Amino acid sequence: MKFHTQLKAKDIFKFSLAYTYSGVQAILTIFMLGVGAYMIVHGIGQPEGQTNIIFGVVVIALFVVINPLMIYVKAKKQAIENPVYKNPTYYTLRDDGIFVELGEESATIEWNRVYKITHFMGLTLLYTGKQQAFVFPDYELGDDREKMLDYMKEHIKEARKKAVQNIPRHLQKLSGKRQKYRNQKFKKIQKEKNRK
Repeated sequence: MKFHTQLKAKDIFKFSLAYTYSGVQAILTIFMLGVGAYMIVHGIGQPEGQTNIIFGVVVIALFVVINPLMIYVKAKKQAIENPVYKNPTYYTLRDDGIFVELGEESATIEWNRVYKITHFMGLTLLYTGKQQAFVFPDYELGDDREKMLDYMKEHIKEARKKAVQNIPRHLQKLSGKRQKYRNQKFKKIQKEKNRK
C-alpha cells in the first residue's frame, strides 16, 4: 500500500496541540483552568473581588486562547520555513516496515521501532519515540484509511510478539507476585553476601 502526505500548517498545529496538551502539561492546564475559575467565582461574591476576577480571566485566557494561538503561529512558521514540509513525503507499507521517501532520501522504519499508534483530531500519529511521530492526516489517507490502520496495527503487534520472543525468559516482565517473590529472594541473597 502506498500513499503520500504533505503536511499543512493546520496539521502541524493539531499535532503540536496533541503533544503540548498531553501528560503533565494536560494536568497543569486543567489545574490552572480550575484556579482561574475559582478566582472568578471567589471574586464575584466579594466587594473588592475585581482583582480576583481579572486574574482568573487572564489565567484562563492564557491557557485557552494565548497558548494555542502561539502554537498556531509557530506551526505556520514551520510549514513555511521547514524544507521537510515543502515537498510531499511518500510512504509504502511493507512487511518489514514503512518505506519512507522524501526527495532524494529514503529509509525503512521497522515495525518494532513503532512506540504506539493513535488518532487525534483527524490525524493518525505513528510514534517512533516519545517525541517523534509520523503524522498522517485523514484526508491524505483517503478511503483506504481503515485498511491501512489495520495493516499497521497488525504488523506492529507481530513485531512486538517477535521482540518478546527474542528476550530471554528471565528478562521478560514477570507477574506482580512472581516479581515480588524474585525481588525478596534477591534481597535475601544480597544480605547473606554482605554478612560474609
